[in-house]
Amino acid sequence: MSTSLSDILTSDQRELFTKLTGSMNRDQLIWASGYLAGKLAQHAGAVEPVQTETITIAENVPSLTVLYGSRTGNGEGLAKKAREIASAQGLAVTVKSMENYKLHDLPTEKNLIVIVSTHGEGEPPLAAKGLHEHIFSKRAPGLEGVNYAVLALGDSSYFQFCQTGKDFDSQLEKLGATKKVPMIACDVDFEEPAEQWLKDTIASFATDSVVKSSNATRAFRMDQSGQKTVKTEASSFTKKNPFLAPVLEKISLHGKGSERQTLHLELNTEEAKDLLFEPGDAAGIIPLNPVALVNEVLQVTGQQASAPVDVKGNKTTLYEALYRDFELSKITTDVIGRYLNLKPNAELQKLVEKPEKYKEYLKGRDIVDLFQEYPAKLSAQELILLLRPLQARYYSIASSPKAYPGELHLTVGIVKFEDNGRLKHGTCSNYLSDVNIENETVQLFIESNPAFRLPENEETPIIMVGAGTGIAPFRAFVQHRELSEKRGKSWLFFGNRNFESEFLYQAEWLEYLKSGALTNMSVAFSRDSPQKEYVQQRLFENAPEIYKWVEEGAHIYICGDMKKMAGDVQAAFIKIIEKQGVMKKEQALEYFDNLQKEKRYQLDVY
Repeated sequence: MSTSLSDILTSDQRELFTKLTGSMNRDQLIWASGYLAGKLAQHAGAVEPVQTETITIAENVPSLTVLYGSRTGNGEGLAKKAREIASAQGLAVTVKSMENYKLHDLPTEKNLIVIVSTHGEGEPPLAAKGLHEHIFSKRAPGLEGVNYAVLALGDSSYFQFCQTGKDFDSQLEKLGATKKVPMIACDVDFEEPAEQWLKDTIASFATDSVVKSSNATRAFRMDQSGQKTVKTEASSFTKKNPFLAPVLEKISLHGKGSERQTLHLELNTEEAKDLLFEPGDAAGIIPLNPVALVNEVLQVTGQQASAPVDVKGNKTTLYEALYRDFELSKITTDVIGRYLNLKPNAELQKLVEKPEKYKEYLKGRDIVDLFQEYPAKLSAQELILLLRPLQARYYSIASSPKAYPGELHLTVGIVKFEDNGRLKHGTCSNYLSDVNIENETVQLFIESNPAFRLPENEETPIIMVGAGTGIAPFRAFVQHRELSEKRGKSWLFFGNRNFESEFLYQAEWLEYLKSGALTNMSVAFSRDSPQKEYVQQRLFENAPEIYKWVEEGAHIYICGDMKKMAGDVQAAFIKIIEKQGVMKKEQALEYFDNLQKEKRYQLDVY
């Protein structure tokens, strides 16, 4: 049971306490907390013994603000790690999300760490968009007196690697802030380099203040055995420690005649009690490379499968390393860069210097293509050093833990295509397609997606727009809502190619409509008529009702292709707002921006 201030203090004490603490600055509050802890320690008869120890506190405690902006929880996780490190070094640290940051506070910061990711091809994540626009606007303040450092998160397979971090780093300096340490650009395996950078950077901020001894005390609770009680969180499965999930079911969702294949996969998570997730989260799947592709790499490089190699200090064979540890199905800019450094090639260098041709070249090509077209003699260890670590693939979870406890469902589109005269396969989708449901397990962990969540109020209307496998999270949403005592209206817009063969989960949607778990459903199948129709056409057809729902407070969710579908759907919503709300274009854009700021327009795009 929680205890309030009124339960502990008299009215006079409350008035004095609130007035006193409300007038204190950060340094004074830190001193007061130590003083009060010392007073508490004098009460030997307390139920839980408290021990004190003398610590040193700076006469002028240096302050540090950690600002984070990311789409998933990676940036927030690093910000919390920064808080731990900074607190241990005696700094008064504040952690803030860029999403809620007051822009006018920026010039008042003394020491600032910016942790920010890049979304897609160089775009800031939604949480960072406002601050990013502010520092590049005419209203951007002078930042003389601000010391800063930037930790950028990104994926080097994209051309605009860590672009948002680079933007913040250069612009803060242009505005007069002092760069404390050089920016770090972290790739997908960011944990170790990011944590080391935080330790070094925070240490440099801490040394700016002369630490002097103080009589302040620190209190920590002791258990009855006299040992320190350490608060520990339940263990969780991670990318480095995945859960091995048995496969319960594997079902093809496409009817006969479809040129494509989509699987419904059900995984058993009964034994993973702490593998917790919510509708909107994703499952990270760690795949294995296709055996055929591994053999092609060995053949084109002339290497022996049994050749010994070292992978991060572990001895193994080249075959095992290629099968389990490295990306083979695509080539990226970082791989090309390492290849050129190791084996300079004039023709490949010319290609790299022509951005548009370079981008086109990388599409669809894999490691075998690179070695065929720009061959060079490599040792087994050199080959390993070139390659990019095999990355997890992320799939929106297609089930609610309330509806299917102990299970996790996925909707997987199987990727197969021909390019450069060879048949190519998506690494993870084909791995999942081939997995044996009788005796194999799938390595998985949860990737939290706090930016794609059902409304806290279950009676709030929701509008869901998905195409293809973008239907997955909405299956989880509707399952979750079906079990709610009071559920609001829900409207699903779904698009795919053909009604007969690609209406994913059709029977389920009909049942949900019948039970009332789903209020409305509108569909568009682009290949069923000469004039292609997409989900945005269905939005326009229902514009008056959609706008009415939005005015009633509906939350809007988009899941699917980022480059085409998501942009077209956003344009449709803006047009609907403009026309139905009888607004000018600028007013409609402002209305739409407010939907985003209020987290009523959420994206899960890829």
